Amino acid sequence: MTQDQLSAFGFYGDNIVYTEVLKALQESQESLFLYAISSNPKGEERIHACGQADGVNMAMSILVNLRNEAKRLNGLTDE
Repeated sequence: MTQDQLSAFGFYGDNIVYTEVLKALQESQESLFLYAISSNPKGEERIHACGQADGVNMAMSILVNLRNEAKRLNGLTDE
C-alpha cells in the first residue's frame, strides 16, 4: 500500500465521499445485474451486461480491501 493510499483510505470514522462512491457503485451493480438477468438482453448483450456488473463488483472489492488494509495499518481495527 502506498502512502497516498494509506492517507486516502486510512481515515478515522466516516467519510461521506467514500460512502457515497460505494453506494453509487452498488446501485450501478444492482442495475446491471437486474438487466443482465432480465428477459431483455440476448446473447452477447447479456454477456456484456454480466461483464459490466462484474467490473463494478471488482471496483467495489478493491475499494473495500484498500479501506480495510489502511484501517489495519493505521491501528483503527481490533486486529
